[in-house]
Amino acid sequence: MDEEWTDEEIRGLIERIAMERRRAERRARTKRTEPRPLVARRRPSPKAVPAEAGVTAKKRRLAG
Repeated sequence: MDEEWTDEEIRGLIERIAMERRRAERRARTKRTEPRPLVARRRPSPKAVPAEAGVTAKKRRLAG
C-alpha cells in the first residue's frame, strides 16, 4: 500500500506542531518567577532612624 501525505495534511500537521509549541511557551512563561530587580532596594541607614530618648545605653570605658 502506497501512503503519501497530501499538502493539506502536511499543512495541518505543521499548524498543529506550531500551536503546541506556542502553548508550551505560554505555559513556561506563566511558570517563570518574576525577575529580580537589577538594583537592590535601598534600606534606610541606621543613623536615619531617630533614637528614642533614654533607650541608648551608655558606653563603658575599658580600664587601663
